[in-house]
Amino acid sequence: MPVEATADDSPPAVVKLPQTGVYVGASHLAAPADEHVYVLADRLDDTEVYQYRPPASAARD
Repeated sequence: MPVEATADDSPPAVVKLPQTGVYVGASHLAAPADEHVYVLADRLDDTEVYQYRPPASAARD
């Protein structure tokens, strides 16, 4: 998925990726889209490395 750079041509500090799709299950209603958040953690050899941040509700479990 392409991610837009900031005005100074650097990568964004946070990337939010929606997860949508069709799921086979018992419900006839589509599930709401999940949003996955990735935070810029490091740079290795001119490659940006993002780290997944679980939702606050998952972090408490």
